[in-house]
Amino acid sequence: MRVKKAIINIVVGGVGTLFSGVLLFVSRIIFVQFLSDEYLGVSSLLTNILSILSMAELGIGTAIGFSLYEPLAEGDTEKIKSIMHFLKRIYFLIGFVIMAVGIVLLPFLPWLVKGTTDLVDLNLVYMLYVVQSASSYWFWAYKSILLRADQKLYLVNFYQVLINFVVTIVQLVTLAMFRNFLLYSVIGLLSNVLINILVSITVDKVYLFIKDSSYKRLETDEKKHIFKDVFGMALFKVNTTIVNSTDNILISAFIHIKVVALYGNYQTIISGISQIAMQLFAGVTATIGNLFVEESEEKSEFVFRCIQLLCYWFYSFVGIGILVLINPVILIFFGKERTFSADLVFLQVLYFIINGFQRTSFIYRDACGLFWKGKMRPVMTAILNIVISITLVVRIGLAGVILGTILSWLFTTWWYDPVLIYRNVFKKPVRQYFYAYGKAVFVTLLTGTATVWLAVAIPFGGMGGFAVRCIAVMLIPNSGYFLFYHKTEEFGYLKEILLNGCKKVVCKCREKTHRA
Repeated sequence: MRVKKAIINIVVGGVGTLFSGVLLFVSRIIFVQFLSDEYLGVSSLLTNILSILSMAELGIGTAIGFSLYEPLAEGDTEKIKSIMHFLKRIYFLIGFVIMAVGIVLLPFLPWLVKGTTDLVDLNLVYMLYVVQSASSYWFWAYKSILLRADQKLYLVNFYQVLINFVVTIVQLVTLAMFRNFLLYSVIGLLSNVLINILVSITVDKVYLFIKDSSYKRLETDEKKHIFKDVFGMALFKVNTTIVNSTDNILISAFIHIKVVALYGNYQTIISGISQIAMQLFAGVTATIGNLFVEESEEKSEFVFRCIQLLCYWFYSFVGIGILVLINPVILIFFGKERTFSADLVFLQVLYFIINGFQRTSFIYRDACGLFWKGKMRPVMTAILNIVISITLVVRIGLAGVILGTILSWLFTTWWYDPVLIYRNVFKKPVRQYFYAYGKAVFVTLLTGTATVWLAVAIPFGGMGGFAVRCIAVMLIPNSGYFLFYHKTEEFGYLKEILLNGCKKVVCKCREKTHRA
């Protein structure tokens, strides 16, 4: 059952995120046709500012989601009701905190924008984004945590894709008709509210006991335990937000708002792919939490290695593909004047791969509730990221911002999180992890060098050259990983799961055919 639920979450999450990513990419192309790069830069900047405001959530949803694993496994409805009512009050408060902090930051907004600022009423648009961010925690938003913890993330993903598609289409039609950025922003307010309403209706139907107004308040010790996890998780949340959301702010403040838009074109593709991967692997988080509660350390560690192999393979293959293909894609859809140099592309891909190789550690850290024990690592990562990025951006520009993120990661997260997992979850030395990591790096460098060399050596351009490069990307990295890993126990296990899944699909199709 665990594997089945994980597969459903992975498939729905992956497909949904892919669809959303394509939609976002297309919307950027259409956006710059009717408005300027500066408008797009403002939109990206405000989105990142609001991501920072969302730190008010402090990872509470993740921490409380961990506390739901055990009562869900045991069918303890009373405990589930108690936790959910507690979460309801917390989320309501978070929304107001975001509104308050957003208003306080309003006078400082002009300091963060270098370049044209008279295109739109920046203060008004900013407040619309603040309201949108706050609303994501109101209107029954807390109920989505229950679906996530109960391995039903696919329902949340489906609603998000559906609503975002409808809202985006309405936004683009409005933009084409009126060319009004303010109206475009107002329509965006609807998405979070509609998603939360649909999730709430679903939860009330699936978990009938949730509608019961009678519940027991959590004991003081239980609240203390939750808040302890929340504090630990908050530090990870702050780190993630600073690392992922400050780049555009620094670019806007130190370089130019237009560069935010150009950088955003690349990050739309790279982040979109990252989101797909995160959805794929997030689909197994609740499953791992359940595994951690019910199974042995040995079993949990083997599953870790299997997921880790998937991470190595996926991020290597995709990272090499981005390195070779992203500039041609930007050239086709946005124009030559919006392309970056090869060194800037390489730095973005390098961070994509380094971050991706850590994905399994993130999953296990969250699923196993290791929020408190690793509390100081994210603090150091965040501080280093800001200091190094500001130091380098004034000297080497955009490359300095990206390098700051990479270096802060290598100095802290890269080595600390695996040590945390192996010491506290598996009770084993971490050297096995780093051996596997080194092997994956070797395979990635080998196949990546071969792919790039072939791409450069292709004597013709246009769509023909692009097609040949796509074939090289598909064949070389995947062939390399297959040759190095096809005899491993982890590969055999993953192949068995895939084959069994395919057999079940075929059997169900045959059954339906016979019934018809």
